[in-house]
Amino acid sequence: MNRAWTLNVSVRSVEREPFWYAPQTPWQIQGQGFRVKFHTNRAIDLLAQDRLLVTVGEEGTANWAAFIGTIVECEPDSLLLYTSPQYEAQLMDIRRLEREFSPLASILGAQHVIETLGYFPPFHYDEITDVQLETVQNIQSLSLVLTHNADQEWEQQVHFHFEHIQQEMFSPMEASNVCLQLSFTYAADQIRVNLDAVSGFSATFLCSTIHIQFH
Repeated sequence: MNRAWTLNVSVRSVEREPFWYAPQTPWQIQGQGFRVKFHTNRAIDLLAQDRLLVTVGEEGTANWAAFIGTIVECEPDSLLLYTSPQYEAQLMDIRRLEREFSPLASILGAQHVIETLGYFPPFHYDEITDVQLETVQNIQSLSLVLTHNADQEWEQQVHFHFEHIQQEMFSPMEASNVCLQLSFTYAADQIRVNLDAVSGFSATFLCSTIHIQFH
């Protein structure tokens, strides 16, 4: 898989298309997606839940813009794209798609998370319950535990393990530690992790490998 994958496209049509998060669970939630059909002369190397940088319009003009979208489904000549409804009017003018991150390709255990939840969450407002930083033979690793609330009646302990930590910046744990967003992007042959916090522990670092598990 080419992590730095990009694709220039010419859009044929855009239609609203609803989809369901976790359709096999009692707490399924409907989301609003956009079915984008396009012309391209390259194979689409994308997976469900890939995070894309979507570029619309011509650079240097007033109608140029770039925003984030997430792949819900991928077909040979179309994508079911989830993005903010504020960009709906601009989707016909998509010029370029660029993969920022693929959980399925780059996080061990992501398949189970997506099968359980129906998507790979950003962990908004989840409580951080444990952080452990370990150094063995000058190699650092970080373990992180969050309590993920899919809804008010279902919560799950999520364990992350990050290996070969570099260029790290951490803020300390406090009495209350709440994640605002946990995001990932590619940085050459490594992964950049950003954990923004509402309160307490926050972090930014590079790592080589990420594991995730439910407990």
